[in-house]
Amino acid sequence: MLQATIQGFESKGFSKEQGENLLTKSVEIAHEAREMFLKQHPDQSTPLRPILVAASIGSYGAYLADGSEYSGDYGEAGTLEFLKDFHRRRLQVLAEARPDLIAFETIPNKLEAQ
Repeated sequence: MLQATIQGFESKGFSKEQGENLLTKSVEIAHEAREMFLKQHPDQSTPLRPILVAASIGSYGAYLADGSEYSGDYGEAGTLEFLKDFHRRRLQVLAEARPDLIAFETIPNKLEAQ
């Protein structure tokens, strides 16, 4: 399974710019889906229970797809600077796409959570 990372898209032959555009598009599609839903069901979103668009950031191990997303054991690659570099641009692109929130999912170790 390909995780939605810039590096993952690049490994499948996409350019960095194309990968970034795909990440942005994913948030745009979610916004469009919410708007379509609310047109059909206007009573489903309230101030106390809004329908939100979340962008999700998985772990480095999820990109590796080798099971390390559960253990957090990334070997020598698992340094703070490496992990910050891995996540930085994807987080920037998704934040610039303006989701309502960003979910950091299945982050298996303290170092990566930093």
